[in-house]
Amino acid sequence: MAGLRGEAEVVVLGAGVVGLTAARLLREKGHRVLVVAQGLGEASRVPVALVNPLRGTRFTLARRGEEALEAALSFYGRFVPLHLGVYRPVPEGERGKVASRLGGLKHTWEKGGVWLEEAFWLEPRPLLERLAQGLPLLKARVLAWEPPYLVLEGGAKVFGEVLVYAGGGQGAHLLGLSGRYIPGLVLTLLDYFPRAISYRVYLAGNVLGGSYLPHQTAPEAPPPTEGEAEWLLKGAEALLGYRPQVASAWRGMRFRLAHPPEPSGKGEAPGDGPRALQGADLPYLFPVEGGFALTGLGSTGFLYAPWLAKRLLEGLGW
Repeated sequence: MAGLRGEAEVVVLGAGVVGLTAARLLREKGHRVLVVAQGLGEASRVPVALVNPLRGTRFTLARRGEEALEAALSFYGRFVPLHLGVYRPVPEGERGKVASRLGGLKHTWEKGGVWLEEAFWLEPRPLLERLAQGLPLLKARVLAWEPPYLVLEGGAKVFGEVLVYAGGGQGAHLLGLSGRYIPGLVLTLLDYFPRAISYRVYLAGNVLGGSYLPHQTAPEAPPPTEGEAEWLLKGAEALLGYRPQVASAWRGMRFRLAHPPEPSGKGEAPGDGPRALQGADLPYLFPVEGGFALTGLGSTGFLYAPWLAKRLLEGLGW
């Protein structure tokens, strides 16, 4: 076909942690995979990723959090060092409530809080580079999703027997998906914290994070504000007793679907397309025309990527 730039069993659109994890697992199962993206990492290139299934100041255990953490530990540990353990301060009087929400997470109670033994942090940039090693990667801008083709800038096309959208918010319009774009701020520090600590804000490695502005409807990132930085530093001071020194700032944009599709049920998808998903009762993985979408994870991308990638393989019947 004239203008065909590539073809594969599975074409993955997006080279962040979700897309690369899915592509890597598909490749390891012996399938022909092609990743299409404008660049490596995209919104996943945060300086530090905290993988912690006990969420927020309410200490809510993320849905499928124990399974997702187990999958993340075994998968990421093959590629980069994992810095195990996250300390969660627990306000006085809330220990009983928090204890009831820990589920099967391995933990140790300490004075003032709980140590999550298998939660961890990692450095995303080397992880992304190692996930991408050996994967066919076509750097291109996609203008249209026309199964079984992706239409590239300039008119060329890529053919995939199955298309997988893992492009986050930047390309959501290609599938008619709408959502919220949530600006987040991370400060890199002169101090280094090998022991991660998380309550309102988090400190891990040389990073202070946890600031989110009100959501917006466009993916363009606003510049960092003094108010955000001050909020982060106040949070760090409450945890440490002093303000750490700031080296630089990193702005990221998280994407949440406005109306996540309902989890798919049992049985076959219509026609000869991919099978319906079995056990993927999270709103981030769902069938679309020509394949699947794996998107809208917000701040949970590093937690859920390996678990969801395995569910994707099941949905494909592989």
